[in-house]
Amino acid sequence: MRQNQNAKRSRGRGRRSSNMGQNNINRNTTFDSNGPEGRLRGNAQQLFEKYTALAHDAQASGERVLFEAHSQFADHYYRIHQSILANAEQRRLNEERSQRRRQDAKSEAEEGKAEDASADSSSDEVVTEESQAAETASEAEASEDTADIVAEAS
Repeated sequence: MRQNQNAKRSRGRGRRSSNMGQNNINRNTTFDSNGPEGRLRGNAQQLFEKYTALAHDAQASGERVLFEAHSQFADHYYRIHQSILANAEQRRLNEERSQRRRQDAKSEAEEGKAEDASADSSSDEVVTEESQAAETASEAEASEDTADIVAEAS
């Protein structure tokens, strides 16, 4: 039976990864390490600790080559662990920034609504003043017309 015949074929709509080309490694990712003395399993921090202990044991027994090999593996997993911590910190900072942006946008929207409401009420006042001025002007014209009619009649 053949497997992975269509490994690149998508199994549904829109299931693309949002982080194209990036490995999604977190603190709980388990690694299989084929070290000098066999296979070890664990997350990056555990493998660092195991290889550090093995390097210490090799140094105590006087095996310099094995000590160097275990030290290199320990260094490798230490660097992986540090990059995982840096990525987690970066994600946390990005999340805080996006939350602040959302809160700022929300508060700006609320301020905008308050300004619109005050602008509406002030524009209503302006419209009212304009309509009063227009009424006054039309009353003045009417009184002038009445005065003209009275003057013509006499």
